[in-house]
Order: sequence, then structure tokens, then C-alpha cells
Amino acid sequence: MNKASILVCIAIGLILVTSVIALNIGNKPSKMPEGSPARIVQIFLEYISSENYESAYNSLSIELKKTCSFTDFAADSYNEKARYSRSTFKHLTTHLDDLESVVLVEVIEVEPAFPIGTSENSYQEKFNLVKENTNWKISQLQFPINCLMTLENPDKSND
Repeated sequence: MNKASILVCIAIGLILVTSVIALNIGNKPSKMPEGSPARIVQIFLEYISSENYESAYNSLSIELKKTCSFTDFAADSYNEKARYSRSTFKHLTTHLDDLESVVLVEVIEVEPAFPIGTSENSYQEKFNLVKENTNWKISQLQFPINCLMTLENPDKSND
């Protein structure tokens, strides 16, 4: 290989690396309004990504905590940390009532791809929230984080 070919390969490599970095910097989500349900979800996902499980657990509603211990929550969250840490989150919609809210986000996973480049996978996640006192709390999560269960109604039979 001559010097010109090597320089061309290096230039192409640098362009690819710069492009990936620029795309990742440009994909940073904007900060949602403080105190909004969307901001609570945004903070929750940041906590999971940074392994701050205690703070993430504190984002859950009292009723949800009754069905999910901190130990189970932390274990499931740890398993999802890698997925969330390489993802960006895009707020799609918020449906808001007085005491309940549903926040829909798009999770965009970016993974390194062989030999050079990345692959991208996106999907939607829904978060249900309730208002406790003056604060929004997450009342339901989707699989795979444990806590997606709802309390059983003991007066209802399974007939």
C-alpha cells in the first residue's frame, strides 16, 4: 500500500468517526419543563442510566412500591442499565389529567457495528404517572423492569 492510499484510508476513518460523534452530540434531548410528568420520566431514565437506582426508585408511586421491592427494582434496573446508557430518549407525547398522566417516549439505541459504524434500533416506551401531593410519580412501568404489576383486587374472583 502506498502513502496516498494510507492517507485516504485515514481521512475516511476520521470523517466517519467525526460524523458519529457529531450525530451523537446532536441527538441530546432537550430538558423537559421542571415538575412536568415528562421531566420526571426524563430524570428517571437518567438515574437508571447512571446506576442511581435509589433515586430512580424514589420516582415511583407509593402504590407501585408496594408491589416492587427496592432489591427487585435495582436488580432489574441494573440489567437494563447497559441498554439505557447507550440510548437517547425523545419525548413523543404527554396525556395529562388532573391526577394522572401518560408519557410516551421513543428510546433510540445506538450500538457499535462491525467493522466501523453504528446500528440504530428505536421503540416506544410508555410511563404512567400519578400525582402524589404535588409531585408526579411513576405508577406503572413496562417490562423488563419489575414493577409492571398492578395490585390485585382481593374482592375480585378469577372465575
